[in-house]
Amino acid sequence: MMQSVTAVVIAHDEPDYFAATLAALKNQSRLPEQVVIVDTSNDDRCEQLAKDAGFEQILKLSPKSNLAKITAVAREVSGESRWLWLLHDDSAPLADALKNLLLATEVSPSVVIAGPKQVEWSDNRVVMQQGLTLTPFGDLFSLVRGELDQGQHDDTDDVLAVGTAGALIRVDAFDQLGGFDHRAPALAADFDFSIRARLAGFRVIVVPTAKIAHAGLSLAGARPRRWLKTSPKAARRRAAIHLRLVYSALPAALLFWLCLPLIGLLRAVWRIIAKRPDRIWSEISAALWGFFSLPVRLASRRGKPRQIPFKKLRSLRADWDSVRASARSQLDSEQSRATLEAFAKGTLEGTDLKPSPGFVASGGLWIGALLVAVSWAFWPTNVALVGPGAMPLNGSWLELFARAGTSYQEIGFGFYGPSDPFAWVLVLLGALTFWAPSLSIAIVFLLAKAIAFAGAWRFIGLVAGSAVVRTLAALAFAFWPAFTVAQLEARVPAVLAITALPWLGLALARVAAIGKVTKSTQQTWSWVAVAGLLFVVVGASAPSTIPVLLISLAVLAGIRIRRLGYLVWVPLPLAAVFGPTVLWQLQNLNPLALLADPGLPQATAAVEPWQFLLGGFSYGADFPAIGQVGLWVAAPVVALALAATLSARWALSSTIWLFALVALSGAWLLSQVEFVASVSGTSQAAEGFVAGSPLALIAIFGLCVATLAGVTLDQLNSVVARRWLAGGLVLASFVPALALFTTAVPKVSYTDGRVVPSIVAAEAQQGVALKLLVLNPSAHSDGTVSYSAELVSGQGVYFENQSINYRFSLAQQKGAAVDELTGLVGGLVAANNSDLQADLFDAGIGYVLVPPADTAARGDLAISLNSVKELEAVGETDFGGLWRVAEPNTTLKNEPVTESNLWSITKGAQAAVLAAFVLLALPTSTNRRRVAGESSIFVEAGDEN
Repeated sequence: MMQSVTAVVIAHDEPDYFAATLAALKNQSRLPEQVVIVDTSNDDRCEQLAKDAGFEQILKLSPKSNLAKITAVAREVSGESRWLWLLHDDSAPLADALKNLLLATEVSPSVVIAGPKQVEWSDNRVVMQQGLTLTPFGDLFSLVRGELDQGQHDDTDDVLAVGTAGALIRVDAFDQLGGFDHRAPALAADFDFSIRARLAGFRVIVVPTAKIAHAGLSLAGARPRRWLKTSPKAARRRAAIHLRLVYSALPAALLFWLCLPLIGLLRAVWRIIAKRPDRIWSEISAALWGFFSLPVRLASRRGKPRQIPFKKLRSLRADWDSVRASARSQLDSEQSRATLEAFAKGTLEGTDLKPSPGFVASGGLWIGALLVAVSWAFWPTNVALVGPGAMPLNGSWLELFARAGTSYQEIGFGFYGPSDPFAWVLVLLGALTFWAPSLSIAIVFLLAKAIAFAGAWRFIGLVAGSAVVRTLAALAFAFWPAFTVAQLEARVPAVLAITALPWLGLALARVAAIGKVTKSTQQTWSWVAVAGLLFVVVGASAPSTIPVLLISLAVLAGIRIRRLGYLVWVPLPLAAVFGPTVLWQLQNLNPLALLADPGLPQATAAVEPWQFLLGGFSYGADFPAIGQVGLWVAAPVVALALAATLSARWALSSTIWLFALVALSGAWLLSQVEFVASVSGTSQAAEGFVAGSPLALIAIFGLCVATLAGVTLDQLNSVVARRWLAGGLVLASFVPALALFTTAVPKVSYTDGRVVPSIVAAEAQQGVALKLLVLNPSAHSDGTVSYSAELVSGQGVYFENQSINYRFSLAQQKGAAVDELTGLVGGLVAANNSDLQADLFDAGIGYVLVPPADTAARGDLAISLNSVKELEAVGETDFGGLWRVAEPNTTLKNEPVTESNLWSITKGAQAAVLAAFVLLALPTSTNRRRVAGESSIFVEAGDEN
């Protein structure tokens, strides 16, 4: 029988590839009898190329034409040809491609579709595709991809489907099947046509000896979006959904359709876990597309000839072993490419540094244990650490979570405004000891120096190869004065920010491919997530660091422009949690409030500008000539850092010094700004203003100085000189710093986590809705006394309830409730026998508390309250003097507290972003056990189609 062939070449705005394909077509050892050019381009370049190449049969169609229309038009002009040979403009057949395809069809008359082996356009030795099938879950799957062609798969014959690039289709079968389905999405058309041929009793084969070089422009996203009508990732998922709805049994298809939105969300979560966040939107959008296009999918089910049921094709589908093997192969291939690229660029870890032992081998764990031991003063003797800047968290992690991200704060008279971004940091931290969230803060203070040391050791490894040098430089950061002062003064936000700083620097370096190169996309996304979460910890704990962090991020993006696609995602979690606060403060014309430290406001000692160079704040014994010793322990480290500009790496050192001075300048400027210092709750009295705390910014400077000191030591060629300098650093800096830290008395204590007296907490747990009135007297230099008052719920105010927005809005609070409370406080203080019962009843007050203070004003207030007939003295408690209202509001006493709805759209969005980054940061089995050959089940099936 005459094997006449009509070659159909589809051109679409790719003249360079089209010209190569035409040249390859003309070079075939067996030429087709007829060539039809179907041009769907937006201009006439491809048409002119075809004419210049001597092809006369050229059809011009709309750029919106799909494969079904293109092949239908080509069939009309093919005449009596027995075969249609489909070629894309980016699929150039090798010389014997058509010859070998025809030879394969002569052997078996039942073959109606024969596909070639597709090899990479740039390297014909690498197989791009050799047959298509479906996974057990219905995802598109390429049987072979990315493998070096050694003939290992040449025994492959029957397949479920083949791609249309280079496919040879028998015309009578094409007519019998009705051509391609115009309702099928772009990447499902070839699957659909091959499956219909299979169901009609025909064979679909792949011919390994017939090869075409395929550029795969559609799946690479190199074509205009209108070609696939969506992104390549979403197009693959749409194709899988279409096939599932068309070829599943009707009840199963309808059930699948009904669950599609949920399936889309679950698959999006899985994409996060699998470290493929670039696929999240494609999963969700494709699920919605399939859900709302059900009538079209059902229409595709009609008229499908089925001589055999679809389940009979199960043997042609990929099993899980094949899927896992493909996943492992792709991962190994990706890691090999990343390693080779890094080696070629000289960025592979170890290519420019001397080999050195790891953290454990260099004694890092022992030094970390020593740092924990010298932090013995922070050993938690109870669950909650309290101090000038610390107070307990809620005993329930769910309650702690409920307060984060809310738009209503249950403090004072009730406050409508965004909660502090720092509340999310407390949520993440409290989750580590969810059974007692406050314990996590106590543990962090105990381990802070060890954690910071471990992070600095790895961070400094980016510029120093010697393990000894890294250890010394990391110790310099661990004992940096600003860090030590933050610990001793119980500044929880500052300690959290400083502890996380070196880890954030390391994570950003990994994302930017500086130092150790990530070996796969999954590893890179894990580091993106880790960097994003650490960005939240540092930025929300110390908002003053955000401008400096953004500058560092911009610099990294500038020097690693190819990593911009990853770096741009790092600040997303911080933007999500900080956005509402930014809008709130800008709306209230308080932009400087964005720089205020969260939590409990603490006074910061004024220091001379030059002291910032030495760590900012002094501590320890005070001597007449030199002042406090703690002021000078960092001087040797700073001297070594200055010497780095004279080393061979002077350019790098100068850049780091410039960044360090930017942070230091920000620290000085912040110390000149005063912030409102009111406090919510019963922990302490505070009023007026306090200067901004520059500790975190000084710590950034300290990390830079420690790194530069490491550069200086690492660049010394003389072993003797290095030993002398290292010994001098230990004696002049580390020994004094260690002695000062171990002998210092931190301003911390440990409690059982209560924030109100036991009797008040007990009534609140029983459902009593009465409030606690907290009165704080303050004596002034002119002899006057002022009083601050706050209404607190019976459950009390916890650390997560502290709000910067509330603090800065107190001055604007006005209204009848404020006036009534002011009058009530005046009556209590005056104790002039006026009738206060009605005011106490209306305010819903059950108790009055005066925090402990050894002042005359406090004693006078206690005398006044003892004289008020409506009050009964309970006595002194851990939280101060307590008085009970003799006849409280009986309605509130007998009715439980009405819980407010603490969820909002804003909180949902923030929680979703943070949860996504947490899942993305978690290691998967692929990352943990790569060497053992383990991998995740899911595979990016159908990437080459």
